[in-house]
Amino acid sequence: MIARILMAALLVATPAAAQTSTKFGWAPKPKAAPFIAPNRAHWRLADLLKTHARQKSWSQVLVRDADGLTATYIQSAPGEVSRRVMYSDTTIFFVVQSGQLRVAIEGVDPFIAGKGFIVQVPALRMFHVETVGDAPALRFEVTQTLAPPIYAEGQKPQAVRGKRFARIGYYSPPAPYEGINKPFVDFHKDIATGPVPGLNVVQDDFVSARISRAMPAAQTTSARPHFHLSSAFAFVLEGEMTYRIEGEKDIAAAQGDLVYVPQGRWHSGAPAGTGMSAQLTTQPAASSLSLNDASR
Repeated sequence: MIARILMAALLVATPAAAQTSTKFGWAPKPKAAPFIAPNRAHWRLADLLKTHARQKSWSQVLVRDADGLTATYIQSAPGEVSRRVMYSDTTIFFVVQSGQLRVAIEGVDPFIAGKGFIVQVPALRMFHVETVGDAPALRFEVTQTLAPPIYAEGQKPQAVRGKRFARIGYYSPPAPYEGINKPFVDFHKDIATGPVPGLNVVQDDFVSARISRAMPAAQTTSARPHFHLSSAFAFVLEGEMTYRIEGEKDIAAAQGDLVYVPQGRWHSGAPAGTGMSAQLTTQPAASSLSLNDASR
């Protein structure tokens, strides 16, 4: 059953008629959690590209929460084909940052994903990607930390310290694409045509991902100070964003950057620069309630 995603009402100065549904309550704010490596407030794409400048293929974990989500930047060289895998309990998704990937998902016609594509694969569907064209392909991938990949028969598993692989059988059918979940969303074609207050594009019992797009002067949900009962992170899809996180200096983030917020920290994010800005915010679905500061 797909978890319902609840968003708290914006507590802003609006006509009384518009606030008739506003409700107030007391939420137990967790103690501000620390940053535990590899987690950090801001990962700059420019820094990552500089670090791996001499590598055609590389990967770097940016987020890893022990009982939550893992986020990784992965670059694959032209012609490189990934291992064919599936995940048993949860959807995985990735955002193509550059280059092109041929994506082959069980039960879906293969397609080419370029910059701005958000591709998702439900549980129990085998898939793999192949880099096409003359340039490497870079993608930002989100998985569930406690759900390791299961490799297709005939594939050589990637070694995991302290683990041995066993040949297994499984009988459950692939999870369906239903509701908002689709094999892919082309951000530049399908979304980047105007303001988007908030649009869920990935949602299951374990993970939720939501796009918002606005001009710098716009009042957006994320611009209001709020906290979550879990960690959360934002991938900048377009333009520039400014983030404020409790206990940290203000962050200026550019397209392709990642901003991470530990559990229980007040934070906000607002469009910056001179044009449209967009972000993809991600967190565990069970903890996706946004608790706004009613005093501001």
